[in-house]
Amino acid sequence: MIITTKKIILFQIILLLFNACKYQSQNIINSKLVIDKESVGNNFYKSKNLDQLFNVKNCIYFEPDYVGTSFDNYYVKNIVIQNTSKIKTHYILIFDNKDILRDTLKIPKNRVYSLNVKFENNKNGIALGVFEKPISYFKIDKNLELNNNLKLQPLSLNTKIIDCPLPIEFLSEENVGIEEYYHYGIQPNKTKIVNIPKSNKDDFSQWKGNYTASFEISRIEEDFKFNYTVKILSKENIFIIQKINNEIEEIKNLYIESDSKNKLIIKSKLDSTLEYMIINENNDYYLAGNTIYLLNPPNDKYLLKKEK
Repeated sequence: MIITTKKIILFQIILLLFNACKYQSQNIINSKLVIDKESVGNNFYKSKNLDQLFNVKNCIYFEPDYVGTSFDNYYVKNIVIQNTSKIKTHYILIFDNKDILRDTLKIPKNRVYSLNVKFENNKNGIALGVFEKPISYFKIDKNLELNNNLKLQPLSLNTKIIDCPLPIEFLSEENVGIEEYYHYGIQPNKTKIVNIPKSNKDDFSQWKGNYTASFEISRIEEDFKFNYTVKILSKENIFIIQKINNEIEEIKNLYIESDSKNKLIIKSKLDSTLEYMIINENNDYYLAGNTIYLLNPPNDKYLLKKEK
């Protein structure tokens, strides 16, 4: 009986120790965390308190060039974990201004993220998704709110986004210029604002490409220089960059209303007053439409150059 009792007590002690180890990482959340680093070369390091946080052993850590970003009441650290099999996992750590670790987020493979995203109802947070670099398009597939306690909470994918900055990974010198054409959207987009009419596939294919227009309009005591860049990648990926003197605006949420051999009509999903046309007259292209006409009536079209 005594032997059995001793075994039970021993088992309970082992169980308590196991649980303590298993949930040790939870004790680090809401506590001050200063990362200890033991260099192993090439900007890699080992860290006992990160091992404890992620409940791992003998992992190697690395901090990318975009290591951290600060905001008014919090800052973010980017951590890449490499295990003994050289499999890498990416996390971001969210700290308050007193170095208290408030939350962590695992970034899925092949995903990027944007910080300080502005959602409707005065909510801020993080957007995750896939970035299509050739067209500077951020396909968002997950939204998270960062609440007043700096804890992450899921947000509906249909939550309206007021502003979504360029994903952190692309805020570097080697990506200068990418922000000029940057645009984003929700994937999958379950809300159909308009029904885009079908048109002849052969007619449409000729319109794909990049177009530019440059012209000046003189008004009373002032001259205005207009520059337009029109990118047509597909019927779902059309965007126009308008530059008036030094002010740049990107016109988003566009779709092809109709296309034929000689005319392409582009409309806005959100603003019915916007209308752009690209006209082909004997292989000379012109930018036209009601929006262009209103710039300087009675002039209704301006020469477009199509990149080859």
